[in-house]
Amino acid sequence: MFWLKTTVASDNAYLLAENGVIFNKAKTVLLGYLPGKPDASYTVPASVTKLGEASLSNIPALTSVTLPNGLKTIASYVFDDCPNLTTLVLPSSLEFIGDFSMTNLKVSSMVVPENIKVLNNYFLSYCPELTSVELPSTLTEMWGEVLAGNPKLKTVKCKAVNPPVIKGNAFKNTPIGSTTTLRVPAGSKALYQAAEGWKDFGTIEEY
Repeated sequence: MFWLKTTVASDNAYLLAENGVIFNKAKTVLLGYLPGKPDASYTVPASVTKLGEASLSNIPALTSVTLPNGLKTIASYVFDDCPNLTTLVLPSSLEFIGDFSMTNLKVSSMVVPENIKVLNNYFLSYCPELTSVELPSTLTEMWGEVLAGNPKLKTVKCKAVNPPVIKGNAFKNTPIGSTTTLRVPAGSKALYQAAEGWKDFGTIEEY
């Protein structure tokens, strides 16, 4: 496979290019990662606070992406369809995650950091190797199919004392009724057993 390198004129007032990656001029927003770029790993620069929409989508070569502590926003479709991406850790600085942000990845686990209040549509869906997910105590809402189509998902740990409101079929085609265990804070089991979407788990345990 070949890839086309790109350049941005040094006097461009809006854009900056570095080794096949496009940023805004201040290098705080990553706007695009060129398709066909052969590198297996990529470290997002420390100055970046936002990953722009679809900025790293459909990159089969990527197996590992390192995100900076200081990143605040992952826009929609950022890691959509990166089928070989196995290593991705979300930093504690993160405040917002958009729709379809992490679909069809090869990750086996994911920890969603504190401060995240809403998980949007198709957040971490159709990841065939995903076995465990940890959700933060700050989570209040989950939209459509946020954890759908994850056939190997064994454990969902939700640290929220009160069950987040589920608006849509969050766990569609994920075996929550049979092989997936939900772990919740001590004293919260009855709340989850009564909550729409959560009550469908066959096994709910307190920790």
